[in-house]
Amino acid sequence: MTPSALVPAAIGISVNPIWPVTLSIITFSAHLLLMNAFFGGATIVFIHSLSGGTPVSRNISRKLPTLLALAINAGVPPLLFLQAVYGQFSYVSSILMAVFWLAVIAALICGYYGLYIHNYRYEKLGEGGRKILMLAVLAMISYIAFMLSNKMTLMLRPEVWAEYFNDPHGFVLNLHDPVLYPRFMHFAVSALAVGGLFVALVGKRKGNSDIEGTGMKWFSRSTLVNVGMGCWFLLALPRDVMLIFMGGNLSATVLLCVGLLATFGMLHAGFTKNVYFATAATVFIVPVMATMRHLVRQKYLEPYFTLDTAPVSGQWEPFMLFIASLIVGGFCIVYMLKLMRRAERS
Repeated sequence: MTPSALVPAAIGISVNPIWPVTLSIITFSAHLLLMNAFFGGATIVFIHSLSGGTPVSRNISRKLPTLLALAINAGVPPLLFLQAVYGQFSYVSSILMAVFWLAVIAALICGYYGLYIHNYRYEKLGEGGRKILMLAVLAMISYIAFMLSNKMTLMLRPEVWAEYFNDPHGFVLNLHDPVLYPRFMHFAVSALAVGGLFVALVGKRKGNSDIEGTGMKWFSRSTLVNVGMGCWFLLALPRDVMLIFMGGNLSATVLLCVGLLATFGMLHAGFTKNVYFATAATVFIVPVMATMRHLVRQKYLEPYFTLDTAPVSGQWEPFMLFIASLIVGGFCIVYMLKLMRRAERS
């Protein structure tokens, strides 16, 4: 059986590919910023708790449940847009690893409740209890992140989908893919950088120079390490995919150069402890990286599917409903955050 025969036909897909791709990049960027702030912040809380707990640990732990809730909600739109454009690939990867994928829901619920217990029973848990609980939360969130990386890489490799005939019970993972591990580590280390930036912003807002300085140390050092992780990720890509960033595709090459320049800006801001410039550089680079991620996906799937060949039919009613819901939902989130800040002050 040829790889192309394993790819479900795109018949019946009703999609205008330009808007879903653009909105996918925008919404994924928002999700990534929030999720990295949470994951990195939680890791920093745990590491600081090992030394007996610090102001960083207590101050940031209060904000983690809200951050995770926002990250989860922000993660729904990019998944929906992914399903709209690449549904025949995304669906198959979910089926192949169904057992691990469904377990993500249980891990997320348990991790979410663990954060609330850690926050509201901080003193009662004691030093040992806080360490164990936060370690368990991090283990569950790390599991979710690793399974997401498995799913997103497995959907790009239709040639290995024939593994289903050896294991049709939903236990297929993409563990033999040389790209999986550098990709996962690149995202994980970037989470430490964004988490450090979040800590620094909290310290800046509170006027606490110790918290701010600690956050900027995490940000600058993690960004420096992530340069190496990014190189590892790039070199692990299949040759034809890697070469699009080496002149094979003008857009991809320009984006790589822009990303490198922005990274140097982040490093400069980190080591000079310029919190606001570091924030601006980070917010700028995330959509750049998200667009590069899309180009990688496009190149991987080129032998099987291109956006140019996707059936197109206008469905403006659902799209307008989405835009209206996005605007109303955005106002509601801002209003709820204002209420939360007011409650914290009182």
